[in-house]
Amino acid sequence: MERKEVAFRIYRYNPQVDRQPFYDNFKIAVERGITILRALNYIKEHLEPRLTFRAFCQAGICGSCAVRINGVSKLACTTQVWDELTGSGDDPILVEPLNNLPVIRDLVVDIDPVMEKLKQNYSWVRPAIAEGEMGRKEHCVSDGEFEAINAATDCILCGSCYSECSMTEVNPRYISPPVLLKAFRMNNDTRDTLGCERLGQVSGDNGLWDCAHCYKCAEHCVKHIPIVDGIHRLREEMFERHMTRSEGARHAQAFFDDIRSTGRLREATLPLRTLGVVKTLRMVPLAAKMGMKGRTPPFVVKPVPGIDRVRGIYRRLEANRAAKQGGE
Repeated sequence: MERKEVAFRIYRYNPQVDRQPFYDNFKIAVERGITILRALNYIKEHLEPRLTFRAFCQAGICGSCAVRINGVSKLACTTQVWDELTGSGDDPILVEPLNNLPVIRDLVVDIDPVMEKLKQNYSWVRPAIAEGEMGRKEHCVSDGEFEAINAATDCILCGSCYSECSMTEVNPRYISPPVLLKAFRMNNDTRDTLGCERLGQVSGDNGLWDCAHCYKCAEHCVKHIPIVDGIHRLREEMFERHMTRSEGARHAQAFFDDIRSTGRLREATLPLRTLGVVKTLRMVPLAAKMGMKGRTPPFVVKPVPGIDRVRGIYRRLEANRAAKQGGE
């Protein structure tokens, strides 16, 4: 069996004794087919017993061993050492804790921020069955109904999408991808009765409409869940339920109306339609500075060539949506 010496560069930090984080370097003989977790276990058992990390199932099910490997969040138990070798194979494999979460020690992060956000945003089903009837009758979900949430139920809350989310990195209060995925999953569970309340909660400040569409959450999901599709579906549901009072919803509606009307965005009036009069007035100094630099958007926007084709696309989309809702 192929075997070679592999170098590991591992993030270390014990707040009880270390003033600053640092990196430890190890070199061990590894066979092809060995995972990062197996390598970490070997280092802990034979070289550095104080090395601290989480692991449990070792089968890609529990999600507890999620770390950043060469700068990308992955499960240590399913990531092959051989797949992470770079260059000629002599470069060290970098192992660090998940991003966007406080480090407790070495590779262990505090997941309480994720759990608190899940609690705040009703990440559970409130069934239609009365509490007194619980256990006496079933509330079945058909195969077709379950298919809508099938992929979302694969989430193991490993935190990889949370770690890779660019919006969470700049705004720790942002609701985060796993919470929005749970909201989508619960809102599309036919047994749930919290839909409107949950949508109202997740669409507030630092919520649903703050997603930057960077797609990092979906790109790095260890279960390949289309998280962004779920986020888009939540936004669509808000319009279907006529929950359009939030700034995010008004912003999206303004985009929708402008493209249908002229094919171009009317930037000059976008703040007013999104924020309202009071908040728009607060932007006057910024608008004045932009005007002095010649960056004032045009007030009159002419339709793009072929606008009739664009409007035709809109009509077909609206007809398809109406037909779908009628079929439901």
